[in-house]
Amino acid sequence: MTLEHWIRVSTRQMAPRSTALLKLIFSDPDLAGDEPVWLHELIRLMAPFGLDERATRTSVFRLTEQGCLQSRRHGRRASYEVAPSAADGLRAAWRRLNAAPERHWDGDWTLLINAGGRIGAATYATLRKALANHGYCALAPNVLARPTDHETRGQDDLSELGEDAHMEIFKVSGRQVTGGRPPAEFGREAWDLSAARADYERFMQQCGPLRDTLRTSPAPTAEQAFVIRVLVGLAWHQCRHNDPMLPLEFLPEDWPARPAYDLYRDLRRYTQAGAQRHVHSAPVVMPIMLTRPMPELCAQAA
Repeated sequence: MTLEHWIRVSTRQMAPRSTALLKLIFSDPDLAGDEPVWLHELIRLMAPFGLDERATRTSVFRLTEQGCLQSRRHGRRASYEVAPSAADGLRAAWRRLNAAPERHWDGDWTLLINAGGRIGAATYATLRKALANHGYCALAPNVLARPTDHETRGQDDLSELGEDAHMEIFKVSGRQVTGGRPPAEFGREAWDLSAARADYERFMQQCGPLRDTLRTSPAPTAEQAFVIRVLVGLAWHQCRHNDPMLPLEFLPEDWPARPAYDLYRDLRRYTQAGAQRHVHSAPVVMPIMLTRPMPELCAQAA
C-alpha cells in the first residue's frame, strides 16, 4: 500500500465535510500555530481534499456565523481565528480528544441535575444524548451520573455543550449510586459500548496498515503528511465522539481504546514535522496588533 493510495481511499470513504476539516486545522496547535490564518492560506490547505475556493469561503463564513471563528479585515484581505466566546468549550473538546484512555475511578460520582426542570423537555433530551457521549447515564428523571476520575470535570462537559447546558453539578462519594454492584457489572448495564468498540476496531483496521507504511517507506511529502494528519484526526474524533470515556473499572477487559490510542499517537508523531512544514510553507507576517495565542482546542466535527 502506498501513501497516495491510502489518502485517496480514505478521502473517498470518509467524505470529510469542509467545516470539520477547518475546525480540526484550527484546533490542532501543531497546525494552526499561534497566529490568525489568512483566508487564502485556508483555501490552499483545503485544496488537497478536493475543496475549491468557493466551498472553503462558504464554510469559513458558516463557522464565523456560528461563533466558532472570528474575522479581521486588512484592507481587501481577511484573517480568521478562534472566537473568544468559543474558546472554553473547544479547549475542553481538545482535552477530551487527546486524553489517554487508561484512567482509574476515584470512587466518586459527578451528578448533573436539571433542578426544577428549568431546562425544557426538548432541550434536556438533546443534552442528555450529548452527555451520554461524555460518560453520563440516566440515574433518575432529570438526573445524570458519571463515575469521576482525576482527569475529567463536570464543568468541562457543560462548557463544551454551550450556553443551553444550565445544570447543577454535584459530587457524590461512595458506591451508593451503583446499589453495591461491582463497577464492571454496572458499566455493562448502564452504557451501550457497542458503537464505540466498532469505531475503535474500524480505526485500527483503517490506519494500522498506514503506520506500517510510514515506518518502512521514505518520509511523506509535506502535503501528504498534512493530509494524513487531518484524516487520521477526523477518524479518531469519530472514535472519541461515541466513547463515554469511562474509567477502567467500568470497562470490559478487552476494551480496544488503548491499542487504538497508541496507533493514533504514532501517526501524529510520524506526520508532525511534515504537516507543520506544509501549513507554514508560505508564511505571511501578520500585523503585530493581531498576534495572540491560538487556543489549543478542538471542536466536535460538524
